[in-house]
Amino acid sequence: MEYRIGSIPFGGYVSLPQLDPSGMEKIQGTHEGEDKPDKEKQPESEPLPDISPWRRIVVAFAGPFGNVVLAVGIAFLIFAVPGVKTGVVGTRLGYVDEEGVSWKAGLRAGDQVLAINGKKVETWSDLQTECLLAGGEGKATFTLLRGSETLEVPVALSTNNVLKLSMLEDVLPELTCAVQSVRPDSPAAAAGFEPGDLLLAVDGTEVKGTSPFMRKMAEAADRPVRVTIQRGKRTRELTVTPKHDAELKRAVIGIQLTEVIDSVKPWMMYKNPWAQLKWDAGSVARVLQGLIHPKTKGERSAIAQNIGGPVSILSGLYRTVRGSVWDAFGFLRMICINLAILNLLPIPVLDGGHIIFALYEILFRRKPNPKVIAVLVNAFAVLLLGLMALLVYRDIARQMKMNRAEREMAVERSESNGK
Repeated sequence: MEYRIGSIPFGGYVSLPQLDPSGMEKIQGTHEGEDKPDKEKQPESEPLPDISPWRRIVVAFAGPFGNVVLAVGIAFLIFAVPGVKTGVVGTRLGYVDEEGVSWKAGLRAGDQVLAINGKKVETWSDLQTECLLAGGEGKATFTLLRGSETLEVPVALSTNNVLKLSMLEDVLPELTCAVQSVRPDSPAAAAGFEPGDLLLAVDGTEVKGTSPFMRKMAEAADRPVRVTIQRGKRTRELTVTPKHDAELKRAVIGIQLTEVIDSVKPWMMYKNPWAQLKWDAGSVARVLQGLIHPKTKGERSAIAQNIGGPVSILSGLYRTVRGSVWDAFGFLRMICINLAILNLLPIPVLDGGHIIFALYEILFRRKPNPKVIAVLVNAFAVLLLGLMALLVYRDIARQMKMNRAEREMAVERSESNGK
């Protein structure tokens, strides 16, 4: 048994010499019908002992199992440590720009998005993913719940961004709204509202998003209402009476609102460890489904264009470590689950390929032809190395494009501030 620590101690593997193509050839060469080594050739080492297919399957599973064990440990650590920031943003729309394409398509604040192109969505992250995967078509069909009515609404998606990613334009989810400013001599000023207050509820009913809050104020014209706010770490209630505004043609209290966008990463949405692992596995399963059995015409190409490689992974890990150590742990947990699933794919150079060869031997009671194995292993090794090189190139090109866009935006802000 041999243990090694690499110069870059990241990841790990479990292997038997017999799983190596050359090792397998040595085993196969001991069978009857094979040419015996020429005596004039260099002496070879002792033939490796044969290993039962069941043991090879166990060893092939050991690497992915190690990744899963590490991921489970991280998930429970995130669950056990108090103060780790998690949170799920739902799919109910809190804001739709009345001048945007989404409003013209028929989306409205308060709509609950149930599915996109027939694919169920439960979080805002799911919604963004499905928009991205539907990008090849340039539009997506939204299944909405509006009150008690279910609607099917086709919506054009936007690609007006640096990386040309398909996304829902001019729409925000239901988020906590905050007071940005308070107009002097307004009902809000008299009631004691201050900039930075988070607006949580009206008359005991929770509100999320600027649209629901403004609607509540409009409905309470000239009637005192109790607004629950959070100021710092304290929660309190303020009583305010909305007054009719002739210009806006509705009752207001005299504050300007802003959405508080949650900065929780998609892989940090859940506190429950099993929910964390389920999301990790579901995210890679969704990508594989889109590649193998896409639901829309452009889904496979959208995944192929936007999938990231080693540079993206390392860059993402670096950014998350700088932002939050716990976000980095969550990112590592997600990568471990991704690696475990990908390594079990039935591809000859991966653990899943070794398992397929072992199962073949169990079912047919004979070993696969070593020449066939060698051809498959070499062919897929070349394909995977080529794919890796392509992903590295695209990762670098994508990063350079983002850096250039950031520099241009910085220049624009500098010029704007100088005027």
